[in-house]
Amino acid sequence: MSKAGFAIFTWALVTGMAMAESSLTTWQAIGMSLLVYAGSAQLAALPLMAGDFPFWTIFLTAAVVNLRFVIFSAGLQPLFKDRTLWKRSILGYLNGDLTFALLMSRYPQYRAEPSQLPFFLGMSLTNWTIWQTGSLVGIFLAGVVPDAWGLGFAGTLALIAILLPMLDGLSMRLAAITALVVALAANDLPYKLSIVLAVLAAIAVGIASDRLIRQRKRVS
Repeated sequence: MSKAGFAIFTWALVTGMAMAESSLTTWQAIGMSLLVYAGSAQLAALPLMAGDFPFWTIFLTAAVVNLRFVIFSAGLQPLFKDRTLWKRSILGYLNGDLTFALLMSRYPQYRAEPSQLPFFLGMSLTNWTIWQTGSLVGIFLAGVVPDAWGLGFAGTLALIAILLPMLDGLSMRLAAITALVVALAANDLPYKLSIVLAVLAAIAVGIASDRLIRQRKRVS
């Protein structure tokens, strides 16, 4: 869950920065983060809002992007059908991809269990808090990030969110550190050769360290 939390925070950070750098004011970006609470829909709607597209176009685009939540709602309905409409509306607002996947894996059978609602609320409120924190940080951080960094910086943040959870072994970590050191040391080389050298060095170190670890395990 900690790895997923970091990915959620980083994705929210990127979304918050995108909103802050769009045509929205700070308060409009904050309101969109709190009310929409859907990164893919927010990012899809921003260019349309900046282009002064009709409201129905923006609304339809966001709805199409989030069509998967119709399926999610159908999956949640048997678990929470005894709740009132306003409670089900709140649960639907708090639902997310990760929350739905974990809930369905824990309760694959449609039967009433007292732990279903606390489990759902524990996950969804945690994810909501992480998302809003990352989004708000992104909104206010965008003002201090140099304009020259642009979308490249946001893309780098997104890649970090994807890569860091993958560094779950010593070989992977050594390979990542090697790539970092080589890329920085060879940064002045032309034609982006520093990236090529970093990748080759990381592969070599990763393979060598992995073999060494396996040999030590066999000996022990």
